[in-house]
Amino acid sequence: MTDGRERPVNLAVLMRDGFAALNGRVLARLAEEGHGAVRPAHSAVFEFLDETGTTVSALAERAQMTKQGMAELVRHLEDHGYVTREPDPDDRRAKLVMLTPVGREVVGIAQRLVPELEARVADLVGAERAQALREDLTVIARLGATGP
Repeated sequence: MTDGRERPVNLAVLMRDGFAALNGRVLARLAEEGHGAVRPAHSAVFEFLDETGTTVSALAERAQMTKQGMAELVRHLEDHGYVTREPDPDDRRAKLVMLTPVGREVVGIAQRLVPELEARVADLVGAERAQALREDLTVIARLGATGP
């Protein structure tokens, strides 16, 4: 709570805002190409979905969110034709979330945009600083694996 004062800016906020800026460009491109139904939260589905399909429970665990929340994201994407739920051949009680051809198109657009976004960052801060940023973020990401 800030009691109406300006919110403090810290490293975590800056990293979140940087991600939001880059992700916003991806979402804008997706919308331009006819995929306006894809929202920021849906990246949790696309990012953690295996090529051979993934259960909602596994997606939720990977995204560190509730199963109910993930099921809602999957339902939205299913309603818009990006994913389907198919019986798991290894467990008849389970369903696998699978990309449809339209879902694969979304992944392809996002993947093709990555080099463009990275080039834009390098243009903004310089190639050496962009490479240093990549290395620093790699080290920082290891904090999650090693604990506080």
